[in-house]
Amino acid sequence: MSGKGLALAVAALALLGPSAARPEGSAASPAAAEGAAAPGPAGEVAFDHQVHAGQFKMPCLDCHVYADKSPVAGLPSGRKCLGCHKFVKEDKEHPENTARIKVMLDRLDAGQPLRWVRVFAVPDFIYFSHRMHLAAKVDCRECHGDVATESVVRQDRPFTMGRCLKCHEERRASRECLACHK
Repeated sequence: MSGKGLALAVAALALLGPSAARPEGSAASPAAAEGAAAPGPAGEVAFDHQVHAGQFKMPCLDCHVYADKSPVAGLPSGRKCLGCHKFVKEDKEHPENTARIKVMLDRLDAGQPLRWVRVFAVPDFIYFSHRMHLAAKVDCRECHGDVATESVVRQDRPFTMGRCLKCHEERRASRECLACHK
C-alpha cells in the first residue's frame, strides 16, 4: 500500500471506527447494529416482495417512486397500494394474503397512513443517492439482493465502506471521500 493509500486508510479508521475495516460478509454493518437488519421487519402491513416483485414482476420503481429522482427511494403511500388493491381485495388461494390486504384496507378506510419499517439504512454520516446509482445503471439487486425471492426482506448484505469502495473501483466511480461522506 502506498503512503497516500495508508494515510487514507488511517484517516478512514479514525473517522469511522472499526466498521470501516470490516470486510464484506463479516459482522453486521453499523445500520444492522442499530437494528436496521432486524430479522424480517414486516411493519403493520406485512408486505410480501415475493408476491409483488416476484410473482407479479412489479419493478422496484413502481413502489419506490423517488429512487430515480432523489437521494431516497421512498416507500409507497396507501394511495399507491390502492391503485391495485381497490380491485384486488382477496386472494382465495392464499387466505393469509387476504388478511394482510384487509389490514391495509382497514387502515386506509380509517384515514390512517401506512407505517412501514425501514429495512435498509446507512449511517447518518454517509451521503447515498439512489438517483445517482440508478443513473449509473447499478441494478437494485446489487445492493439489496434479489428481494423478489423474499417474503420478508432482510438486509442480508452489509453496507460497509469496503464493499462500497470495491464497487466504486470496479465501476471507475469516484473514490473521493467527500463523494460519500458528509
